[in-house]
Amino acid sequence: MKNYFLIYALLLLVNTYCISQEATLDNILSRIEKLSDSVIFEKGKSKIRDLVAQKEYDTALLYANKFLEVSKHIRYNKGVGQMYNQLGIIHNSNNQLIKSLRNYKMAEIYYKRANYIKGLAIVNNSKANIEQQRGNLEKGANYLLKATIYYEEIKDSIGLSNIYNNLGNIYAGLKDIELGKKYYHKSILIKKKKKLKNISIMMNNLALLFIDNKKVDSAKTLLQESLEIGKKEESTQSIAQSYSILAKAALCEKEYTKAKKYYDSAMVASDKANWKSLIVNTKQQLGLIAIYTEEYQKANNFLTSARQEFAGLGLTPLLLKNYKFSAMLDSARGDFSSAYVWQKRYQELSDQTTSDATAQKIEKTEARYKAEMEQLKLIDEQEKREQQTIEELFRYRVLTYVSLGILFIILIFLILIIRTKRERKRYIKELNESNRVKNKLFSIISHDLKNEIHGLEGSLNLMKEDIISTDEFREIVPLLANKTQQTSILLNNLLNWSKSQMNELNAKPTNFDISEVICDKFTFFRAKAEQKDIKLINNLDTTMIFADKDMFAIVAQNLIANAIKFCNPGDTISLISKEKTESYEICFEDTGIGIHPDHIGKLFAEDTFTTDGTHHETGTGLGLRICKELIELNQGNIKVRSKPGEGSSFCISLPKAA
Repeated sequence: MKNYFLIYALLLLVNTYCISQEATLDNILSRIEKLSDSVIFEKGKSKIRDLVAQKEYDTALLYANKFLEVSKHIRYNKGVGQMYNQLGIIHNSNNQLIKSLRNYKMAEIYYKRANYIKGLAIVNNSKANIEQQRGNLEKGANYLLKATIYYEEIKDSIGLSNIYNNLGNIYAGLKDIELGKKYYHKSILIKKKKKLKNISIMMNNLALLFIDNKKVDSAKTLLQESLEIGKKEESTQSIAQSYSILAKAALCEKEYTKAKKYYDSAMVASDKANWKSLIVNTKQQLGLIAIYTEEYQKANNFLTSARQEFAGLGLTPLLLKNYKFSAMLDSARGDFSSAYVWQKRYQELSDQTTSDATAQKIEKTEARYKAEMEQLKLIDEQEKREQQTIEELFRYRVLTYVSLGILFIILIFLILIIRTKRERKRYIKELNESNRVKNKLFSIISHDLKNEIHGLEGSLNLMKEDIISTDEFREIVPLLANKTQQTSILLNNLLNWSKSQMNELNAKPTNFDISEVICDKFTFFRAKAEQKDIKLINNLDTTMIFADKDMFAIVAQNLIANAIKFCNPGDTISLISKEKTESYEICFEDTGIGIHPDHIGKLFAEDTFTTDGTHHETGTGLGLRICKELIELNQGNIKVRSKPGEGSSFCISLPKAA
């Protein structure tokens, strides 16, 4: 009753633990929402590994698939690969090798996407193990060789050492002694160099290879070293294996005493390691030695004990050896009938084993064939889907290109339409401007210039018809001279303005002294200035500038004429220059009526602006605008300062002569 209670309590505890594991996994799943939750994902993966270790395969499979979907959803390629790897492990544990291989291949695809090199090495090692189970040793070796490349890339010595050992095992199975020895040596060298544990197991594997190839001395030397390492590492399993192989080496050389001694040591070590299969095999080998040394009773005891234990372990190959040794024993004792019975049992078990193995091979072959056909079917379906996808993508691509082409053509048409509209607007604006210029020009010609010419013509007609005397004509000569100056200035301004409107004004700069130009202009305007009782003052020193001399003369003429126009009797007009770093500033200063602040901004505007002078002189409004354009053509600028009632100052800056 007490035992039942303990069993019930144990089952309850296990069930509670499993429920707890599932609750933990559900909690982890609910917390994974994005790629940055990969740490939480790793915890979930660890829990699934625990379930596999506890042989809870169904639960592990369920949660592995759930985690697979989540990792795909968050686009965590490494996680997807790890879950496919876990599914491969689960199916391998259930002996579903084809499914396992399929999942390992999917894991490899996602590990490549994530560039997870260690994962690629692990999955190739796993595929090699499956191919070994299926008897495809060459294929397994190829997978292991791929794994070595990945481990070498990440410089993982431990992983590389284990892969080399596995390669040694495979090539030993293929009877390729040289390659087997080569990879065992590589594995051992890495273990020694890195001072890693379990080196003795690999040395034992190499020693077995030596014995199978009659290199007993090499095996014994290696085994002594392996034994010393095993003792230092306190690895009872390794020690037991080393003693067992040493005994086998001694048995090959018929050194039965040594062999018995080594088997006794192997028995003690394997008992400590709880290595039951080795214990039973050691008993059987001791029975064989007893047969050779004619200790028949002892041999019988060992073989009987081993035979009883083999039944529980299910080790058929060793049981066959037991029957063979038992037949040898009875034959040595002269009990041939009993020996025949053992021989018959051996044959029956051998036939049964062969039959079972054949049936199993046939079953495996059929299963493999079905799996491969299923795989081919899946591949065919996948290829069809991929072809459909490619065709659909091609159609979408063509449609996209056509749409883009149409949009491009529409865009070009829109650009052309917009450009045409803009050019049309520009042409209309230019035409309107041309009309405005034409109208302005005709207005000036028909009004201002006409008045000046009519005035001159009238005076000359009076003289011609002797209406006025010579003395009277002499009195109006200054007036006629003034009218002529005004007409000259007006014509020059009109000419330059029309050129500027047609963009035909071009400066031809030279080095010259502006004081000479100013002297000429003062001489030109002296009569008019004296007529209005205005004083002209030239305070300029020698001032060499680099500009178009004719253009500067026009500017000076306009600015002096403008100053005279807005000065009262008794006012002064003076010129001064200021030297600057790279230019001269020439100022035309007057003490006239000044300019209203509201009008200063209109002086250089596109639209002409004019006011009457102090003696009601009229103008075209082109002079100052022409001045600004001519100065700017010579890389200069013009500024104005003025206060009503105090006068004005027009300052122009022009480059110095080189």
